[in-house]
Parts: sequence; C-alpha cells; structure tokens
Amino acid sequence: MPGGDYNAVKSGGLKLKAGKKNLFKVGKDKKKRNKDEGEKIDPDTVENGGWRKIADEYDMKGGINVAIEVASGEKGSTRTYIAAMDNGKFTIGFPHPEGEGPNPEEIFALVKTPDDSKISLKTGFGRYVGVDSEFQLVAFSEAIGVREQFLLVFQDGKTAFQAVALPLFLSTVASKEGNVHVASRTATENEMVNIRTDAVKEGPVDWRSAEDRKSARDCETAYVKMYQHSKVDLKNRHIAIDVKDRKGVKKAQAEGSAHELLLDRRMKMKSDRYC
Repeated sequence: MPGGDYNAVKSGGLKLKAGKKNLFKVGKDKKKRNKDEGEKIDPDTVENGGWRKIADEYDMKGGINVAIEVASGEKGSTRTYIAAMDNGKFTIGFPHPEGEGPNPEEIFALVKTPDDSKISLKTGFGRYVGVDSEFQLVAFSEAIGVREQFLLVFQDGKTAFQAVALPLFLSTVASKEGNVHVASRTATENEMVNIRTDAVKEGPVDWRSAEDRKSARDCETAYVKMYQHSKVDLKNRHIAIDVKDRKGVKKAQAEGSAHELLLDRRMKMKSDRYC
C-alpha cells in the first residue's frame, strides 16, 4: 500500500457512535442496580426515626447510644421511652409521633466490654444508671459499681432489663410517684422492653488468628512451621503433616480450638515415630 494511503487514515482512540453505551460500564451499572434493589428498609426502624431494635447480645457494642422503649402491647413498639430527670430519677416519657426518635433525656451511652455480658448506662447528665435500696432506678453515681450493672435477657424475640445487684427486672409500669423501678423476679408483659440504637449494624467480627482463618491444610502447615525445632524455612519440604481428617481441623477452626487440636496431633505424630 502506498505511503499516502497510510497518512489518509485518521489516528486516535476508538470512538463509539452516539447513543451507544460504553461497553466497559454496562456490568457496573447492572451490579449497582442489583445492589440497590437488594437493600431492604425496616419499617419498624423508619417508624422510630431511624432507631433500630437490638435483637441479641452480639449487637451490643460499647460506646453506642441506646434508648429503652416500652414494648408492652400487641405491636411490641409503643414509641414510648424511659426518660432521665434532673433529680436523678426516671419516668416514662410521652409517646412520640411516627417517624420521630427519642429525646435527648431518653438517650443513654452504653458502657460494655466485649468479654462481659453485663452493661452500664450513662445519662446525658453525666451520671450512671443504678438501683437504690428502694428498688428505684436512679442516676447519682459518677462511677460504676455493682448497683450500676445490668443484664439484657433476649428470648423469643423479646427483651427484658435485669438489675445485677438484686436481681429484679425493670418494670415499664411507673410507681405511684411516677418513677421507674425494678419490681419483678420474673419477666412478664410489663417487663418487656426494646433496646434501640441509632448505630449502624455491623457484621460479625472474626476474632480468630490469621492462621486459623486459612484453609485446613495451610492452617496445619502454619502451626507445624511455628513449633518445629528448626528455624530454617523448609518451603513445605520435610514437614510432617497428617493428610487425613481435614474435617476435624475445619471444625476446630470454626470453634476456635485449632491451636490445641493441632498441637495435640503434632505431639502424637512425634511420639509415633519413636514407637
């Protein structure tokens, strides 16, 4: 072909005709649309102004804001919350309209460590919620003691609030003076509450070590290398590995006991060689 014909060809990137979609973005748009369609909105959370219900202990994270809602009734949600007063006592607040969350005096800071089921609550007045000698719910203390510790009992989709020091369940029926108190040793309808939070729900946390999260074979290899006498990297050569019973290793990984299982198997293999 003559050189002039080459020069007549226009250079530049590939241009698609008008109205055509970019072929490289079709999959992304579809994936985004499917993700949006898969997201579900909880009507109960919307009705309570974005405050969702905590259904189990694993969702209780220290440092989040919580509110205690009266859950008695057919619907199990009254949009009525326990409120702190400036005199250190508590009362049952007024019902909120649909779509409105709790008031500031009805919001508490949750204090909880990951390895302890007991919780404590701190009011907006800077005092910890506790129980006095007359079984009343009060907030006078600036530190956490036994009287300022509580347990949440989750069962069959219902929740009850129990004091540790007594132990009695929190009643959603106010006393004659209009104060909140703990009154019953058993959780009946008047002791049912909803613990709500405005914190975003997080997925389950995998507390296992990096070795335990590997496949069964790689997990066992990692532990053998870790506890072998030689510090030289053998690159998977001359490492005694039991190629049987991978199901046992996988089960131990899920239960968090892989460390003990693999050490026991390692000791048994070493003793068998000298039999």
